[in-house]
Amino acid sequence: MYNKFNLSQKKGQLLFFLLILFTVGMANSWKVFNYPPRSVHQWRQSDCAAYVKTYYRTGADLLQPATYNLAGKQGRVISEFPVIYYISAQIERLTGEHYWVTRTLTFICYLLGLSALLACCRQWISDTVFALFPVVLLATSPYYYYYAINFLPNIPAISFSFIGLYYFIRWEERSRLLPLILGTLFFVLATALNPTDGGIVWLAYARTRISQFLFTGGQQKKSKKEILPLLISFLIIGFSILAWTRYVNWYNDQNENHQNLIGIYPIWSMDRDLMMYTAKRVVTEWSNVFQHRLVLIFTILLLPVYIWKWKQLHSFLRIFTLLTGIGTICYCILWFKAFTDHDYYQLPFVLPGVFLMITIAEYVTRILKPRLSRPVLLLSYSFCGLLALISIYHNRNIQQERYTRTDYVYLNPAIYEVEPYLPKIAVSPTDAVVCVPDRSPNITLNAINNYGYTEEFNNHYYNIHT
Repeated sequence: MYNKFNLSQKKGQLLFFLLILFTVGMANSWKVFNYPPRSVHQWRQSDCAAYVKTYYRTGADLLQPATYNLAGKQGRVISEFPVIYYISAQIERLTGEHYWVTRTLTFICYLLGLSALLACCRQWISDTVFALFPVVLLATSPYYYYYAINFLPNIPAISFSFIGLYYFIRWEERSRLLPLILGTLFFVLATALNPTDGGIVWLAYARTRISQFLFTGGQQKKSKKEILPLLISFLIIGFSILAWTRYVNWYNDQNENHQNLIGIYPIWSMDRDLMMYTAKRVVTEWSNVFQHRLVLIFTILLLPVYIWKWKQLHSFLRIFTLLTGIGTICYCILWFKAFTDHDYYQLPFVLPGVFLMITIAEYVTRILKPRLSRPVLLLSYSFCGLLALISIYHNRNIQQERYTRTDYVYLNPAIYEVEPYLPKIAVSPTDAVVCVPDRSPNITLNAINNYGYTEEFNNHYYNIHT
């Protein structure tokens, strides 16, 4: 029986990777790996690329990151744990400088995270199609996919949280220490990369297990001996979040550079007009890059089913999904102001959606599938396949739009051809230059590979004279 299940898992993973290859091919994303920072949020992308390049040029230690913009002291600034940028720079010492290195590392994180999520699904859902369905819809969510081939830390953070969840589930099955240690390490890494994107799954898991321990009996209630290692793990993860936050603030204080957003961006800091504009933009504009409208409607329709069948749902999944949703709502309140112009701040929206689908898929497989006739079951599979194809096709359209729409070209692309010209006018790579017009800290400086200043962060606190 175990061998059959293991073989089914391998077939499911193989089918998943074939679907990913199909998705990448449909979106024509192979060429994107070689792109410099471009399209939506070129500002933040260029900051990340500049981290990699300064690591490469200066040989700085992991915890001493800097960008090209010389605001503060020598451009030193930090927010997320810069391990991906650091590893990219080390790889580039072998391959030479290429944008595909960082993009590929981020994409590998995306694949590993989805693979771990699928492995989690197979722990709860025996049916291959129903287990694959929510993972494929997540993988082809246009903005999730867009940032999976990019420079930002959000997708790696979410991906590592999926891996951490997988190892915690493995620990529950076997009560061996190694999966618990690995799960803890991956959640530490996820929350250091992004405490919100990487922390929602961890918090939901922690609160679910603690609530089950305190309020349920029978087989679901773990003994104190079993719960103690888990509590120690939670304390380690919580302490690491606090320690990293303290280091970030200390490092930025020391270098007099606070250009990165570290704190909250709450809804109560907005006036009514901005609040209404942001809400309207999320619903009418950003939602189109979350998923195709039909997929969004389908997901919303699962909510009344979730409420109606609450008692029959998987005991862990129903609470975990609820707490994931509550955590995401709390996150929205604390960072709603960032939603006005930043779709990557809205990436946590995928979490309650995907776990709602997983919870319902588990219920369908366990309760409804044995009662379904073969024609109805095949019809259900066809419906899942149709929604997956709609999602893949919609993702393709969004990716093409993002890389071809003229509104997303913020600077003349010819700026990336300027670097070879600079030595001819006696400008060396270590000279400080002034790039105008540029209302971002690193887009132009990253494009020409030079340290210097732009129009952004050039005020009383950050300016060319300090």
